[in-house]
Amino acid sequence: MPDAPTPTPTEIRRDAEAKQRAMRCLWQLDGVADKPRQAYLYAILDTARDERIYPRLRRFAATEQVVGLYQGRAATEMAAVAPYLVCLGSTDRVFDWLWEEGWGESWGIFLWSLVSLEALRAHFRRLTMVRTEDGSRLLFRFYDPRVLRQFLPHCDTHQLREVFGPVIRFSAETPGGDAIISFKRPERLSIGATELLAREAAEPEDRRA
Repeated sequence: MPDAPTPTPTEIRRDAEAKQRAMRCLWQLDGVADKPRQAYLYAILDTARDERIYPRLRRFAATEQVVGLYQGRAATEMAAVAPYLVCLGSTDRVFDWLWEEGWGESWGIFLWSLVSLEALRAHFRRLTMVRTEDGSRLLFRFYDPRVLRQFLPHCDTHQLREVFGPVIRFSAETPGGDAIISFKRPERLSIGATELLAREAAEPEDRRA
């Protein structure tokens, strides 16, 4: 029997159950009904991905915690194409917008941490630039889910400690947004768990009574 076609990002965004599954996964609600959401969920959004992101973040900054990862001259000159750290808090305001307009479009990544916004900002600022073997400095777009999904599974323990820092868990949508893959940092820095949002897990082909 052929597999059902993977839903498009637009179809997923219209799926209320998929949205609820995403929220339970990202806020780590563990399927418990009416469990309160904690304000430890953040997103790093890349304004270069869509021209709608930067103006909306500027409006959110009046009521939500939003800080840029660039500093100095770069923060001013590249404001409209820079990465921003946003606290999703315990309300629907920011997530509703992300889900309705950007889910499945690789706008950014999610992370779970117990430290302050400023401590996270300081940590991520150090990751935005990397030095190559010849001494050149390059931008590191770790906040692109397409980059993060490929990069973390190939890191050694030292690299993982540098990237995770105070972060307990990174999460990123899969291509098309039909699932969330999470990279957790337990004691031994093991990697990889996927939460399906809009499709059923495949059953084994050989399933006998």
